[in-house]
Amino acid sequence: MSGNHPFRLRLALGLSILVVSTCACAETPHHAAAIQLIGRAERRAGVWRVTWPGVGWRTAFSGSRVAVVTQDSVAYAVAIDGIRMNPIPPSQTRQTTWYRGLAAGNHSIEVIRMRGTPRTPGIFSGFRKGADGRWLALPPPPTRQIEFIADSSTTGYGDLSTTVDCTDEEVAARSDASQSYAIVAAHDLHADWQLNAMDGIGVVRNWHGIWKGTGYATYAGLTLQSDAASRYKYLDWHPQAAVVRIGTNDLGSPLAADEPWTAAQLETAFTDGYRKLLIDLRARVGPNALIIVIQPAPGDNPANQKVAQIVDSLRSAGDLRLYALQFPQLQLTGCDSHPNLSDHRLMGATLVKFIDDHGG
Repeated sequence: MSGNHPFRLRLALGLSILVVSTCACAETPHHAAAIQLIGRAERRAGVWRVTWPGVGWRTAFSGSRVAVVTQDSVAYAVAIDGIRMNPIPPSQTRQTTWYRGLAAGNHSIEVIRMRGTPRTPGIFSGFRKGADGRWLALPPPPTRQIEFIADSSTTGYGDLSTTVDCTDEEVAARSDASQSYAIVAAHDLHADWQLNAMDGIGVVRNWHGIWKGTGYATYAGLTLQSDAASRYKYLDWHPQAAVVRIGTNDLGSPLAADEPWTAAQLETAFTDGYRKLLIDLRARVGPNALIIVIQPAPGDNPANQKVAQIVDSLRSAGDLRLYALQFPQLQLTGCDSHPNLSDHRLMGATLVKFIDDHGG
């Protein structure tokens, strides 16, 4: 696969370069001439509604300043010319966040939603330019595409935290999907991504049985998880690689008395559901796409052995572009023992090497 990607993110912080200001003032819509969407969002009435984590937007411009217009309960990561800037804070009202003091010349900006909100969409209203600015044409989007089907192990859940114990509010403030291994790897591969991942989700049973009667398949085909009618259309989405890291939650917590299965029934349902997930994914991405299944959880999770058996079975049946990958030992010092930033960088590098080693 070949690709040309001008937005490779540098980890060096660019926080001191710009003065950032926020206002909640209303503006006449004036979108950039060209905006690239990365991930799933619904365009309506000139704005994007979004629930999934890690959804991104890009544009290019010349001038000394640029603004981003949002109305969302979660923050957005911002990189200008590949340098990470101060994030856009959450706001329940419409806000315009300016990045000023840019050097003269042409610039690119990439904005990434830092968390998911499956029940309530946020709003991204586009970009604004200063009086001295003009919009530039964007190069074609990358030809490489990579999709992630996963749970909180991949959303960036609590990755900014330096402690395992976090309140719900601290989890919200310390989670950044833009620094998850998924987007780290996508940037390194010069690929666009879909981070189709949800905190707490399972294949057939969610963490501690929450959201009864739902599983990953409930949301997998949706543009907005909050709207069952918002069916995602795969018109321009043809990933050459898909990464599956789900299954931790199905068997990782004890069954409650009000759940509709015994332990044996749950294991059978999980095995059948996971196998169907991989078969359906293969049918959608085609025979040449690389499907990489990552061990769901630390080694004591019962799902690991079952997932390994499913992968071996499908490979024996002829799916030789299906692989299993185990990440190196992780620190897991993020919120609730999730991967921290160092873990995500290690996982991203491991995934990139694996893809490169297996034909891209």
